[in-house]
Amino acid sequence: MGSDVSLSKAVRANLLSLQNTATMMDKTQNRLATGNKVNSALDNPSNFFTASALNSRAADMSNLLDSMASGIKVIEAANNGITALTKNLESMQSTLRQARQDKSFQTKSFEVNDNTKINLGGGQFGDLNVDVSLATATVAGQKAQITTQATTAYLGPQSGTGTASGAGARSVISGLGGLGANDVFTVAGRTVTLGAGAQDENTIKTAIEGALAGHASTAGKYTVSIGTGDNANKIIIETVDASAPAAAITFGAGSTAATKGSTTFNFSAITSSITAGGQAIPTGATFEDFVANLEAGAEDGAYTVTSDATTKQITLTSTQWGGAAPTVTGVPNAAGVVTGSAAETTFTLTSFNDAGTQKLTSDQDLTIAGATGTISLTSGMTAAQIKTAIEADDNIDDNFTVAVDATTLEVTLTEKTNGGLAAPTVTSSLGAFAATPAGVTAAGGDDLTVDANVAALAGTDIELIDSEGNTETYSIVGGSTTAALEAALTGSGYTATATANGLNITRADGRNFTINITGGPSNSFGLPSSSYTTTNGVEAGLTAAATTVNGVADTAAVDGQTITNPVAGASVETIAAEEATFTVSYGGKTAEISIGGVKGGVGSAVNALDIKNWQDATVAAVNSDLEAAGITDVEAKFDADGKFQLIAKTAEAKTLAVSGADAVELFGTNGVNTGVAEKSQLNATKTVDKFVELINRDFGGKVRASNDNGKLRIENLSTQELNIGVDKNGNGAVDPLSIEGNSVRANLSKQFNELRDQLDKLSDDSSFNGINLLRGDKLKITFNESGTSSIDIQAKDKNGNIRGINASNLGVDSLIAEDLDTDDKIDAFLSKLSSALTELRSQASAFGSNLSSVENRQSFTKNMINTLETGAANLTLADTNEEAANLLALQTRQQLSSSALSMASQQDQAVLQLLR
Repeated sequence: MGSDVSLSKAVRANLLSLQNTATMMDKTQNRLATGNKVNSALDNPSNFFTASALNSRAADMSNLLDSMASGIKVIEAANNGITALTKNLESMQSTLRQARQDKSFQTKSFEVNDNTKINLGGGQFGDLNVDVSLATATVAGQKAQITTQATTAYLGPQSGTGTASGAGARSVISGLGGLGANDVFTVAGRTVTLGAGAQDENTIKTAIEGALAGHASTAGKYTVSIGTGDNANKIIIETVDASAPAAAITFGAGSTAATKGSTTFNFSAITSSITAGGQAIPTGATFEDFVANLEAGAEDGAYTVTSDATTKQITLTSTQWGGAAPTVTGVPNAAGVVTGSAAETTFTLTSFNDAGTQKLTSDQDLTIAGATGTISLTSGMTAAQIKTAIEADDNIDDNFTVAVDATTLEVTLTEKTNGGLAAPTVTSSLGAFAATPAGVTAAGGDDLTVDANVAALAGTDIELIDSEGNTETYSIVGGSTTAALEAALTGSGYTATATANGLNITRADGRNFTINITGGPSNSFGLPSSSYTTTNGVEAGLTAAATTVNGVADTAAVDGQTITNPVAGASVETIAAEEATFTVSYGGKTAEISIGGVKGGVGSAVNALDIKNWQDATVAAVNSDLEAAGITDVEAKFDADGKFQLIAKTAEAKTLAVSGADAVELFGTNGVNTGVAEKSQLNATKTVDKFVELINRDFGGKVRASNDNGKLRIENLSTQELNIGVDKNGNGAVDPLSIEGNSVRANLSKQFNELRDQLDKLSDDSSFNGINLLRGDKLKITFNESGTSSIDIQAKDKNGNIRGINASNLGVDSLIAEDLDTDDKIDAFLSKLSSALTELRSQASAFGSNLSSVENRQSFTKNMINTLETGAANLTLADTNEEAANLLALQTRQQLSSSALSMASQQDQAVLQLLR
């Protein structure tokens, strides 16, 4: 429609309708052609992008399915390998069982007489040739025995002044400089008081000996000596009874007890590796790891470790009394809470003394910043009453502690928490400044410093009334004196002084007062009238302006190390009685043995009875320890020379051995002795039967002897050739014989090894796509598109350690023919194969579990893909039935529109007919 052509309204409307219908038909036809109702973001942005995201996720998960399918094949390949390995191991078992059942051992027979000597070698004897003759058939046995090496009697550990420990328990006093004149301490409950003079090793030793000897409970039970060598400058107090505990020592008045320096810190304060006592200490992964690392360095670092697993607090303590605290680097120094200060306001109320009690001078109102209102005080209040009045204000009571000094009425308001508030200001309705005293000065009166002049005024009454109405009165009588007059009027805030001109009276608190004189002339007192009121005082509520100090908040603590410095002084080290320790081994069993000394105490005498009692107790204790460990065929003894012995109870071919800390010192280098089993008389009577009995008794299991119609028959129980030398008459003429080994068992050993080689080959060939789980490779399968869900599959042993599956890791060794010589050896290999099969079955079970997990995930992923794609399709796919119906309707509409357009055009053509 060009602008140069004019169309009627009807034509134009029908034309537009046709155009719209054509557009809708195009869209419908496009939906039918593509099958989608949303083909671009222009159709429906929300559905288009949501469907696109769902399809993208479905595509990502579809890619993961390929990885899962491949992983399943890897696991199946490994399972195939395990199945083959299992069958191979079962074949190896069958081979061994066949060998065990085979008894095709070779024999030879030869003649013997009573003088015959036989030599056996090869076979199960190997390179060790043995001789057999009736002359050596009977051998006396020998018991295994070990004896202390010293030439003198053994009396256990001994005591000396230079040794670290002694036969008795010790209390060793060090740091004697911490003990001085007149110091007091206790030893084994006995009080030791040092002398008045200078103290040294000898004087202290003498004092201790005297205290111990002076009481029946300690006399003769301890020895006191001055140490030498490593114990130099120390005093040793040792128990004479080797089983008694060390003497308890407590330092008392005057004495200075040494302490050990320590360093304490919390595990949480450590941020990196530290050093302790000069030792580098790794922090480890856990608190327990760190404590273990500290303990590992404790000996070289000269400290001990105590820790609390709950609080994670650790303390390192010096091993030396008086020793400095262990140096720790890598942990900051601890700083506790730095206490701030509380806000504080101080002010003093003007007061007067009334009968020994300080009281408030005047009524007044206090204004305290932060209070709920003014605080009213009443004249005459005491300190306690003022405190109660101020605390009655809730805000003051909540935030401040109130204190009122009873002697000065000084009030202190102290903040209950540090730094929480500013110090409050305080004012009084009467002001706050030093009061001007109120008073009257006498002029022209009598000289009242003279007692007679005072007595002359008898009958006169003096009345003092302050501005609050408080009254003090004094009546002068005939015997009154100056002192009595002054004393009567001084008090309750007044000060009275007699002068040559009459009477001076003042009030320091500034309160004005009235003086009334009755019964006598006022001019005698120097007063202007008989009733005089002062007006020169200035009354104040506070003696001075309140002082305020604002508070400072507390400073937080710094978590770090705290060092406790040591105290240099006397110290005591308690050392247990020394014991000789060693381990006894016999018949595959072991026992830990400890032997104490016969008597403790440096230089204590030992008599024969002591030795006998100690020997009996030692033998009983050692035998008890041996029996407790299951060694019932060895006993302890002392020989006639007093040497300690360990002796087997029977003669048998077992080894008795001692080892451990003191084994060499006690028994020398001969701490191992093997007994000889007794060979008893033969029961047989005939020569051949004697040889049969002898050989089977001594060498049964290696060869087998029997009587072959009067000849000696020897069966070679080995896969190797047995060599026999027969000296029939014992004259040196040797006839060599040989017996072939069991060839069946030898051949079966080769078959076993060939099967064993297949184990490794089967394992190596169980790969898929380059991954072999049996070789120890790791299979990682990712389960979701973000990679946050996956499974790692690897071959592991029963302890969870990663390892490949091969003959070596399964514990299956190669055989040599000799390994099949005896049924016991074959049974041992069968046991290894059984363990290997168990491990294979366990690994197969693990792979089966892994396979199940992957297959379950594969099924889940397939279902998720279907769900995602269906959801996307629901957002974008067109309903073909609906769209076909729409197209048909649009076509109908198009036809109707075309007809309507034709009709509209015909109307225009009618005008053309008129023109014709």
